[in-house]
Order: sequence, then structure tokens, then C-alpha cells
Amino acid sequence: MNPTSSLLAGSGTTEKRRISVAQVLVYELRVRDAMTKEPVTAGPTDTMRTIQHLMKTHRFSGVPITQNGCLLGIVTIEDIINALDKGHINEPTERWMARDPVTLRDHYSLVRAVAEFDRYGFGRFPVVDGSDKLVGIITRGDITDCLVHHLERRAEEAVAHEAVLMAERAADEKARRVVVRTQIKSGDFDSAGKVSQRMRQVLRERGIDPDVRRRAAIIAYEAETNIIIHTIGGQITATILPDKVVIDAIDEGPGIENVDLALREGWSTAGPLARELGFGAGMGLPNIKRCSDVFEIKSEMGRGTHLHAEVMLEKARMVA
Repeated sequence: MNPTSSLLAGSGTTEKRRISVAQVLVYELRVRDAMTKEPVTAGPTDTMRTIQHLMKTHRFSGVPITQNGCLLGIVTIEDIINALDKGHINEPTERWMARDPVTLRDHYSLVRAVAEFDRYGFGRFPVVDGSDKLVGIITRGDITDCLVHHLERRAEEAVAHEAVLMAERAADEKARRVVVRTQIKSGDFDSAGKVSQRMRQVLRERGIDPDVRRRAAIIAYEAETNIIIHTIGGQITATILPDKVVIDAIDEGPGIENVDLALREGWSTAGPLARELGFGAGMGLPNIKRCSDVFEIKSEMGRGTHLHAEVMLEKARMVA
């Protein structure tokens, strides 16, 4: 198995079901990302002897023959051997080069390039752009090196990201801050309550008064269900600080046409499915406002709504 294939292939039944980063990269990366740019070339009037010297100097097994940037043909190490054997090593390349060589386009994916190497068995391909100008040369080794480079970069990025997360977690712990964040999907009634449940657990562990826990949980739950019923999706974030709980519910639209009307008890635009499941009684926003010490809501039609609520964790309400 060649090095490129070994990077892309899995081992065992489990691995076959798992998509590796390398397998993703060969679809994402293009030939232009891996090829050697500005390749060494020769002209049609250069002799085969000149090509021989170029191959010896640069350790190439093939040299593209170009004129005004356009690819005319290619001379391989086999052509040089034949020229030496048959005595035409000092003749111009245009007489002995392989014309109309198989090329790759610079926009091809690397997975297609690998397939072309497997199909033809060549050691290298000339690479041309949309104007058929020669822009590079690519080998299997170039593909392997490119994949390794990007895998190393992805690994470095992952390590850096993990370091940031660890620093954030350390800062959160130092500040006794806990952040609970959940993506909310439209119509996903079964998932309603995830944020409120986790938040109540943290507040209970901190010995917060049950009434404060209940108020914060109501805000989170009503905000979640509002996103599920009335929007195309969004996110709930509950930040638990030493002195308060901050809840932000941000959805992706469609927005609330009349916020004042939406804050009236009993007013609802919920559909029949939500009502059949016991939701949409028109008490969501009124309940959130009633339970909040700080309440703000901003909405723009076509863009979405941002609801911000805070519940103060007063020392007088903390139990031993």
C-alpha cells in the first residue's frame, strides 16, 4: 500500500465506519494546495541532453516542455534512456517528447488526484489552470506531505483550542462561574428543559434558596420552549455567577412583530401541534418577566430575538 493510501485507509470494521481527518482533508484540499509551484521546465528547442542535465541536477524523473507558458509535452527518464541508446540525445525535445500528456487541473480535489495516480500509475502529473497554462507539478509524495502538514496544523489548532478551554474553565472555577449552553432546535419538544435541569442542579449544589432556583428554572424553561415553538432555532446560555444567574436566549428568527402584545398574559401565536402537546398558553414571556430581577428583550423581524434575564442570588436567600 502506498503512503497516501495508508493515510486514507482505516483498519478494521470500526475504522471503516469512522471518517478520519485525513479522509476529510482529501476532499477539502485541492491540487493547488499540494503541487510544486513554478516547476522547472524546458523549451521545445532544448536538446534531450539539456533535459538529462536538468533531471540529474534536480533529481526529477520528468520535465514538462512548454512554450509561452502552455504545456506542449513531457520528457521522462525513459525517454532520456531511449535517446542515449538510439543516439539522439543531442536532438531537440520537440522531436521526441510525449505530446498531449495527461494533466490534472489545479482545482481538482486531492481525492481525485489520488484516483488518477492509481488509474495511470504515473509518478507525477503536470498541473494546468483554467487557461491550460502550466502552474505546477504534483507527485504522490506532494500529496502525502500536504496531508501531513495539514494534519499537524489541525492538531496544533486542537491543542491551542483545548488550552483556551482549559484556561476558561480555570477562570470559571476561580470566579465560581458555571456556563450551561445548549443549542435549541425548532419543534424539538422532547429536549425542552435541558438547561433548566442542569442549572437547578448547580444551584442546589451551591445551597441556593429553593425559591431562587425555581424562578431561574422557570425563566430557562419558558425561554427554551419559546424557541422550540416560535422560532427556527437558537441557543440558550445560563451563566451562574456568585451573585446572580444570567440567562440569554437568542434565536434566529423570525422575530416578534409586537413585543408589548407578546408580554400580555394569554396572547399566543402557537400552532395546533404545540397546543395539543400542552404548550402555547401565552404565559411564557409574562412568566419570564415575573420571575426576573432584570428583564430585557429585543426583537427584529427577519433577524430574531434576544431575551436577557437575571436572577439575583441574595445572601439572605442562601441556606446553610
